[in-house]
Amino acid sequence: MLLILLSFTFSVTSCRDDDDKKPKPNPDTLKVQDVNGDYSGKVVISKGTVTGETNLVFSAQNNIISFTEFPIKEIITTVITDPVKANQALTAIGKIKYELNYTSALNKEKKEVELTFSPKELTIQVPVDGVNKKVVVTFVPTKKGVFKKGTTQNLNFELEATKITVEGTVITPFEKIKYNFPMLKK
Repeated sequence: MLLILLSFTFSVTSCRDDDDKKPKPNPDTLKVQDVNGDYSGKVVISKGTVTGETNLVFSAQNNIISFTEFPIKEIITTVITDPVKANQALTAIGKIKYELNYTSALNKEKKEVELTFSPKELTIQVPVDGVNKKVVVTFVPTKKGVFKKGTTQNLNFELEATKITVEGTVITPFEKIKYNFPMLKK
């Protein structure tokens, strides 16, 4: 009887030891899908020597960042230089949705996800002196986006508005508008 009991204890212990030797998945292992989710933070917007911040939220899903309210104040004040008329236009326009396409890949060290952006033009109908004018903004990424996972999950990227046209005419002179997105995943 004692022999059976000792042999049973040994076999259970042996199986438990085998389980401990198997590699366990690390919950902190980074995957490109970790970028997916909702983000919030303050976007830093620079135009010439003037810099400001505004609160912003967006979601990233299936290689698309979706803004439900893209910040356009600096764009509108470039098109309409009169501050009163620009504010009236901003009120009339309301919220502007914008989608930013990207591809993602782990970096060489597999500690960050790098995002390569393919921005499309943003088209806005802007009321100018009672007439809606078609405004088209061209964006260019200034560097790759970076997603990091640690005690917090951060996504940082930059876009620059490099050209604005009104009814097909390029605005010149033009000060580029830089958007810096240091965002936290919710």
